Amino acid sequence: MFHLIKVQGESMAPHLHDGDFVCISRWYRKLSAGHIVVVDHAFYGLIIKKILHIAPDGQLWLGGEANKSLQSERIGWVSPRRVIGKVISQICAS
Repeated sequence: MFHLIKVQGESMAPHLHDGDFVCISRWYRKLSAGHIVVVDHAFYGLIIKKILHIAPDGQLWLGGEANKSLQSERIGWVSPRRVIGKVISQICAS
């Protein structure tokens, strides 16, 4: 199943910008560092972040690409079960 989600904010700039759309899929074999994912975070709600590291137990360490992005330390380790989907394409707003 595919979903289209609108990007809000500039935390993933220059890769993704406010108003862009991303197409996400739950059909992926495995997640790897560098993949961009949409996560339903327990505190922050839906966020789009890059996987920076995967712990041996599968927990994900996420981060943004812009300096003003929510810091990884504030996000904390995230269970892969919280991943809504992996970004497979984007549609630029401009």
